[in-house]
Amino acid sequence: MKILLLYHFFHPDPVISARLFSDLAEELARDGNSVTVFTGNRLIRSDEKLPPQEVWNGVEIRRFSRLNFSQGSNFGRLFNSAILQIKWLSAFWRRRKDFDAVIIGTDPQFAYMMFPFMRLMNRKIRLIHWAFDIYPEAILVNCPRWMKLLASLTKPFIPVAYRAVDDMVDIGPCMRKLLQKYHHRAAASTLTPWALAEPESPPPASPAVREKFFGKAGIGLLYSGTVGYAHDITPFIDLARKCRRLGIDAAFCFAGYGNQYQEQTAQITPEDTNIRLAGFASEAELEERLAAADIHMISQRPGWEGIVIPSKFFGALAIGRPVLFSGAADSDIADWCREYGIGFELDEKTSGVLEELLKNPELLRQLQQQSFKTYNEHFSKAAVIGGWKNLLANGK
Repeated sequence: MKILLLYHFFHPDPVISARLFSDLAEELARDGNSVTVFTGNRLIRSDEKLPPQEVWNGVEIRRFSRLNFSQGSNFGRLFNSAILQIKWLSAFWRRRKDFDAVIIGTDPQFAYMMFPFMRLMNRKIRLIHWAFDIYPEAILVNCPRWMKLLASLTKPFIPVAYRAVDDMVDIGPCMRKLLQKYHHRAAASTLTPWALAEPESPPPASPAVREKFFGKAGIGLLYSGTVGYAHDITPFIDLARKCRRLGIDAAFCFAGYGNQYQEQTAQITPEDTNIRLAGFASEAELEERLAAADIHMISQRPGWEGIVIPSKFFGALAIGRPVLFSGAADSDIADWCREYGIGFELDEKTSGVLEELLKNPELLRQLQQQSFKTYNEHFSKAAVIGGWKNLLANGK
C-alpha cells in the first residue's frame, strides 16, 4: 500500500506526537508499505532548519519550509498552519495519484480544512484522520477572545470537512463523543498514543535517582512532563501539604516544563519540605526517572475531557506505575483507572490511601503489576500499531 502521512512535526523532532507519527511511519514501511511524509522544516523547540528531503528507515520525508513563527503564539500557530496546508495541498495535487491512503493528524491547527480539497483532487483515495486533540474545541476552552471568535467561525465548515473522511481515529471514548457531534459518516476507531519508554518488565528504582527526587520518603509521587493550559498541579501541591500536616511519609516531585509550569510551581514555599522540583529529562534519562517513583500524578483540567489525553498516563503504565489522577470523574483516564484497577482519583480520601499503601507495600506492588499488564494488553506500541495495520488492511 502507498501511504501518505501529514503532520507538522516528524523525525528527528523529539516532541511526543512527532515521535508517535515517526514510529507509525517506520513500522508501516517495515511491513513493506511505501510511506511518504509531508511535514514542516523546523523543530518545535529550535530555530534549526531541516533538509527539504530525506529517506529515513525506508520512509520518504518531504519537509516544507515555513517562517520561524513561534508555536507558542496564537498568531504564529495560525500563520504556520495556513502556510503548511497551502504547500501540502499543492504538493498533493502534483502527486494525487501516487497514494492509496492519507493519514492526517491534528497539527497544524485546522488541518481538517484540507479534507474536502483532497477529496476533490482524488475521489478514490482513502482519507484517515488521527485526532490527537480537537479543534476548534481546544481553542474555545482556553484562548483569547479574538481567537475564540475566529475559531467559532470554522464550526459550520467542520461537518462538511469531516464528511470527506473515510476513517476517524480518536484516542479515547470522550474524544469520540465530541467528534460524533459533527455527524460525520466515517468509520470510528480508538487508537491511543503509546509510551516512548517500554521496558520488558517493570524496572526497579535507582536508589540515587529516587533519593534525588524523593529523599528518604517511604512513598514517592512524580509528575513528569508538560504543565500547560490543560493541566493543574495545584491539587497535588495541596495534597502534599496535607500529607506533611498529617505526618504521612510521602514526597512529591514535579519534573515539568511548559507554559504553566513556572506559574503553578511559584506557590511552593520553603515550608513545603516534602516537595521537590526537577526540569526536563532527555529520552535517555526518561526510563530511569519514571521508575524512581511509586506512583505517577496525572492532571487534566475539567472541561478538557475528550479534547486531549495527557500522554504521561501511558508513560506511567508502561513503566509499571499506577496513577493518581486529578480531573473529571467522567474523563477517559478516570474511567480506565476504575475499569482496569490501575490507580485512583484525587479526592479527600487520597491521603488515607497513601497511608494505607505505606502500611501495605504488597498492595502497591500489585497495583504496579496490574498497571504494567494493562499497558501491554491495551496501550502498548505493539497493540496500537497492530490496530493501525488492521485498519489499513480492512479498507473501506
